[in-house]
Amino acid sequence: MTDKATRTANHGGVTITIKTSNRTTTDVTVTPREGIIVRGPHTLTDDQTRALVTRRKHWVYRELNKLCEQAPANPTKTLFDGETFTILGTPHTLRLTDRRLDPHAAAVAVAVAYNDPECGPVIDLEQAAAANLDIARRTLIKMHADTANKWLKENGARITRLTTNPDIRIAASPRSRTTWIIRRPTGELSLHWALAQLPTLHLRELLHRTLNLHSVADGRAVDQHLRTLWRGKLTLPPQEAAPDSDTCPGCQAQPGTLHTNYCDVARCALTGFQRGSCHPGITCLTIWSGRWPGTDECEEYGFYYRAVAGRAEPCDASDEGAEHDYNRLYSECTWNAAQQRMILPS
Repeated sequence: MTDKATRTANHGGVTITIKTSNRTTTDVTVTPREGIIVRGPHTLTDDQTRALVTRRKHWVYRELNKLCEQAPANPTKTLFDGETFTILGTPHTLRLTDRRLDPHAAAVAVAVAYNDPECGPVIDLEQAAAANLDIARRTLIKMHADTANKWLKENGARITRLTTNPDIRIAASPRSRTTWIIRRPTGELSLHWALAQLPTLHLRELLHRTLNLHSVADGRAVDQHLRTLWRGKLTLPPQEAAPDSDTCPGCQAQPGTLHTNYCDVARCALTGFQRGSCHPGITCLTIWSGRWPGTDECEEYGFYYRAVAGRAEPCDASDEGAEHDYNRLYSECTWNAAQQRMILPS
């Protein structure tokens, strides 16, 4: 029997998971769920772990960037009256209401999707939920999962009877993850709640693909649709900041303080790119300086551009219409995690 142990270590603000066992070799891997993992013998120390990650930092950065590129898109929804959410391929208009949608519900926040005789397909969301983005997100996610499970209850058996295991269970989960469909060891399929947005034909095609059944729709159209699904990120309508405001426009963090978790403006402390699945864990480790990320570097390196005949061309800071060239900054420079800034190649 192999004796295993797990612990964590901090390295430059990044959490490393250390898994030790009776093995004699040491290696490092990167996974979407656990981030950076170092496996080694029980004698492996935290300092040895940090040294290994430092030696292989370029490989680690590449793997983290790959995960970021491979992850499904996560378009942000703005929470306001009139925003559109898609349910089984049909656009529904969001309406915020003060009335209790279900007086008997244990939860205060409820969202209901239905076809209004006057307004057409709508989603009514209680103001109690809309007042808090996290509650609103969880409420809308639950509504999508419930919708998917209702459809699966009515149609799942027609699909599974085409397999060698007609009793296989298929259910949608409200948990957020990067995998659209998970096949459990028992054979059960667990669907990402966001799939409730797909047209029913595309949802059926995805299930057929997972179960190795015949195709029923254009696979390329399905893949394209998957890249546009809303996966739970919400924001409030943008408000014009006061001229003297220097708080973060994404999370209102004060200069010199950490961004809040999931802030769109924050950059990953490890890679320098916009925070997302590139960063292990959910805790933000970057500080709002009072200026947009990369602005100081653009001014220091002279990276500016202006629009000429519909095209961007390099220019000087003193030229009329000059703007900071963030694209050039990220294409020509590399992120220095220790200095927390973009640096020119040596």
